[in-house]
Amino acid sequence: MLYKTLCPAKINLFLHILGKRTDGFHMLESLVTFADCGDELSFERADELTLEIIGPYANELNGFDINDNLIIRAAKLFEQHFNIRVAGKFTLLKNLPVASGIGGGSSNAAMAIKLLMQAYDKADDMDDVLLALGADVPVCFNGKNVIMSGIGERLDQWPELPNLHAILVNPNEAVSTAKIFGKLNASADIAPYDFARQVAPIFCDVFELAKFLKNQRNDMQSAAVEICPKIANVLNALNECDDLLFAQMSGSGATCFAIFNTSRQAKTATKQLADAHPNWWIKSTIFSG
Repeated sequence: MLYKTLCPAKINLFLHILGKRTDGFHMLESLVTFADCGDELSFERADELTLEIIGPYANELNGFDINDNLIIRAAKLFEQHFNIRVAGKFTLLKNLPVASGIGGGSSNAAMAIKLLMQAYDKADDMDDVLLALGADVPVCFNGKNVIMSGIGERLDQWPELPNLHAILVNPNEAVSTAKIFGKLNASADIAPYDFARQVAPIFCDVFELAKFLKNQRNDMQSAAVEICPKIANVLNALNECDDLLFAQMSGSGATCFAIFNTSRQAKTATKQLADAHPNWWIKSTIFSG
């Protein structure tokens, strides 16, 4: 039997860095939602554990040791957790740019765990396994609008958000999250902002949400622009789009997002950007969770 799922892109609508723990992990707070686009993953039981990567961004992953891929690592941790042997073929259709700030690898790992739970008829608390795979994996497994805090392990439900017509833009530049955090380590002006202790507002429409987001921030954006100046080009292009409500970088970059009121507005902006920047990755989408 073939099991398959979408690995949706993770979007950080805001991302506040609150500080750094003694073990080196950064404390953060982020409002997370998910796009209706992403990679596609399937699993079919077989004699051996294998992974085939295909699609527009497959080449960026195929040169690495397959055992380092988060999908295979997820399968190995699943084996250990349930004390069983996992054997089967994963096929990943890699649609999202690699190292792009929208949780592609984390979403792959989270969905691999979900597929294995279906294939092997397992149900259990997987929190430790998910966090061991990476700070973004628990939120991708959850797949809902949440405030993510701690180092990524605490997920607090957020009141329902309106569906958001949006576009994602990446200049086809990979950005190292470790390098971004390295820049943050040297920064002395990271202001704590513990949003989870405040009352979460309820937004009646996209205009209220956009107004709220304009008072938030992505604390990784400045460091990311230093490392990848093309991010500034993307943000400038987005801010020039007609009918734009809000634009910002997601995660550690380089992907940026823009929110519009209607699907027509988002698709018009997508076409205009694609015509002006044919080498960029540009995707019209809907954010929901």
